[in-house]
Amino acid sequence: MTVLTEDNKRAVTNAICDVVSRIEGTELVEVKFYCEYGSFTVEALIWRKGGADLDLCERAHGAISFALDSLDDLFDGAYVLKVSSMGLDRPIVTDDDFRRALDTEIEFKCDDGKKRHGVLLSYDDASITISAQKGDKVFDRKYITKVQPYIRF
Repeated sequence: MTVLTEDNKRAVTNAICDVVSRIEGTELVEVKFYCEYGSFTVEALIWRKGGADLDLCERAHGAISFALDSLDDLFDGAYVLKVSSMGLDRPIVTDDDFRRALDTEIEFKCDDGKKRHGVLLSYDDASITISAQKGDKVFDRKYITKVQPYIRF
């Protein structure tokens, strides 16, 4: 079973980031390392405004696979490479997540237990501004317990 040191994980992550940054309008969100069904897995989550479709994921997979071939000596065994979009229901947590969610509809829960939703207009370290039916509202981030994209069915 393949095991990577923290330095090797950083090298793999940097190589993947470099590849993804060269695909126009595409961003690397996260690289995960885990074992699944007895195989060591490297999973790259990517994002593009408007969505990361199957064609984009396939293109990124090919380019990442090619780049990782030059890092084969970091792996002490076989591995599986997965490339996917970050998913519709991925929580919005970091400032980068909020930046990617700008001008999209989000739902969030505050510590009062109420669920709210609206279009994310802006954010900073202390607050988010939402456009909702009753106008723009500012919410203090320290009272928000969960944020995610709003999915309409």
